[in-house]
Amino acid sequence: MPLTITPIPNAAPFAAFSDNVGIFSNSKAREIPARLNAVAQALKDHINTLWLSTATGFINGTVIAGLNAAIAKIETFSNGIETRINNQMAEFQVNLANYLGTNAGYSVSAANAALFTGGIVAGDIVYDVAGRAASIRQGPRLINGITYNDDGTMAGYAEKLTLGGITYTRAYSFTYTPDGQIATITEV
Repeated sequence: MPLTITPIPNAAPFAAFSDNVGIFSNSKAREIPARLNAVAQALKDHINTLWLSTATGFINGTVIAGLNAAIAKIETFSNGIETRINNQMAEFQVNLANYLGTNAGYSVSAANAALFTGGIVAGDIVYDVAGRAASIRQGPRLINGITYNDDGTMAGYAEKLTLGGITYTRAYSFTYTPDGQIATITEV
């Protein structure tokens, strides 16, 4: 929207000087009010025509045009981000529905089992000083806090899965049969 700068009016406080020169009728001073009025009017005309049009042109042509262009770019960027987010959410909903939906072959418990108790494939494994696995990273999943019993059997571990910036954590402990076989795995 263009900006309009109002011209200086011919009203208070910018009214013309009094033209009553009756008291100066016999002196050159009688010309002072007319000359002051002429100077003041010329100054107002100059400001109203040159300065105000220059200022208005600069503000409308440069400042406001630049602001409008910047706002248009921000709006385009914002719309692009919104579209990308909407597309990603739609894709996520379709994938989630396909993965967990009725007759999809996967249940929520099957998905949890696949995510949190799946087999470990090639990944980063860190060992402690005794040569036992201390942590294992596999993509977004980290198995850490692996503890061992005095006899060297695994006592428990924690699993962290980070998806979309949210970390899900589960911890497990083990019990063994007298012959050293795992009896139970308990989520703690």
